[in-house]
Formats: sequence, structure tokens, C-alpha cells
Amino acid sequence: MQQEPGNPMPYPQFGYPQPNVNTHSDPSMYMAGPQAGIYYPAAQAPLSPNYYPQQGMPFMPVGGGNEQNNFSMPTQFLQNPVMANMAMQYGHSLMGQGKEALDRELNKYVSTSRIKYYFSVDTAYVAKKLALLVFPFTHRDWSVKYNPDEPVQPRYELNAPDLYIPAMAFVTYLLIGGVSLGIQERFSPEGLGIQASTALIWALLEVLVIWVTLYLMNIQTKLTSFDILAFSSYKYVGMIVAVIASFIMPSAYHLALIYVSAATMFFLIRSLKVQILPESSRDAYGENNASFSGEGSKRRTYLLLFMGGLQPLMMWWLTRQLARP
Repeated sequence: MQQEPGNPMPYPQFGYPQPNVNTHSDPSMYMAGPQAGIYYPAAQAPLSPNYYPQQGMPFMPVGGGNEQNNFSMPTQFLQNPVMANMAMQYGHSLMGQGKEALDRELNKYVSTSRIKYYFSVDTAYVAKKLALLVFPFTHRDWSVKYNPDEPVQPRYELNAPDLYIPAMAFVTYLLIGGVSLGIQERFSPEGLGIQASTALIWALLEVLVIWVTLYLMNIQTKLTSFDILAFSSYKYVGMIVAVIASFIMPSAYHLALIYVSAATMFFLIRSLKVQILPESSRDAYGENNASFSGEGSKRRTYLLLFMGGLQPLMMWWLTRQLARP
């Protein structure tokens, strides 16, 4: 096929021969549509959405389209009883290992069985102990009973220290303080947070001061840090009574504070006397201790008076801004 002179031909890159050049070309290249045997995606029918044309392999769509296919594999995996049981057993084993590791780390510092002892209470014990804290003057027997291996649980021994009442009293003290501030139109979340942090810091500081005093006075006792925390935190019960009394009559706050301070101090001194200052040369656990006589007895008396006298001061300090003026 030859081109007439004077009629320019398109450039060869578009599939046409060069001008004035005799070439043998296939007429089909000038026809509309793709050449035979050559893949032309635009001219063929659309394939399945799950077929990748360049590689000839099925694939999962990334987004859009049939979303049910996206979760077909996990669903089939979970529907397999064997695989589901294996996954459940693996999850249980991980939980068991995590619990064992947590218990092991906690037991390095605090015995979990010892903590459970302080929360081993029931409704009858709580009611009797609250009555004892508010009206301790008629109580006669202040000794604590002990088993051969471990002390009697609080639910079976009224004089045993516990942490359930101090914890609940601390939370109630914060709630009553928030109500009191609301009545006085001085409530704010920030103020309630400051009240909680202040009370917590003072409670920890009080325990620390008592421990330092025990160390400086060289007083040997079997009181643990939890025992001291429990006995020193019983004052929150009296503080709640004093703040509530101010709701009824603002002038009744000081009278109620004087009474509950005296009751708390009496309760603390009588409870700790059998453990810090026994009346005989044998301590509260039935063991001989020669340091109870002479200077040792004086130091223990000073410590007992210090712990008892600290309670009214702390009660006034932590309630002075909560009571209605």
C-alpha cells in the first residue's frame, strides 16, 4: 500500500507507516477495535470483582463491595469446635499465668491473706463495732483473743482491728463533706478532690509518725502497719457524727466534736493498752518481755498517750472547714 504524494500520513507511533515507505501492513490495524490475539482490557467484558486480571489470582477486596467476605475467614475459624476450644484453653492459661504473676509480685510486699483478715467482717460485727466506737465507756473486756497460729478474725472478735469500717467511714466522710460544702454553697469538684487528698495524706502521715516514734523509743510490739492504720482511722466515724450534728444545729458541732473526740481517745487507749502496755510482765500474746518494767514502761505510756491525744487534734483539723458555721 502506497501513500499518494501530498497527503501527509500520521506519525508511525500511532500505528501508521512512515510516509513514502512501502510496507506490508495488516489491514486490521486500521480497523476499529483491538487486534486479534492482543489483550485489550477496555474492549473486554468486566471480570469478577474477586479476580485480579494481571496475575490471574483471586483476591479479597480491601474495602467496599461485599463486606461479608471480609469476615468469612474469622467466622469460619470460630465455628470450628476444635479451634474454638484451643483458643479458649489458651485464653484461660494466659489469665491464670497473669493472676499467678500478680499474686507473686504482691506477696513480695503485702500478704494477700493478711489483707483478707482485716476485711473478714459481717453485718453483726459492723453494727456492734460502730456502737462501740460511739459509746465505748460501758465496754469492759478489751482483750483480743488469738488462735494458736493466727489471730481470731474480726467477725468473731469485737476487739480485733479491721479495715472495712475505716475504709467505709473514709468514703462516707468525703460524701458528707461534699454535702456540707453544697449546703454552704461552697461545693466544687476541685474542692472535693483537695479534701480527699488532704485526708489521705494526713492518714498516711499519722501512721508514719507513729512508726517513727516506735523506732526512736525502741519499743518492740507486734502491732503491724495495718493495725496502726485501722486504729488510727476509726476516728472518721466520730468525725461523721460531728459534721452531721452541724447540719441539725450549727452550734452543736463543737459539743458533738468534744464528745466523739473523748470517745475515740478512750477507745484507742483502751484497745492499745493490752498490746502496748500490759498490766503484767507478760505481753498480750502470753510471752515474757522484760522491757515492760522501768524505762520501757514509761516509754510505752508516753506512746499510748501520744497516739490517744493525736486523735482529737486530727478530728478537729479535718472537720473545721466542713461543719456549718
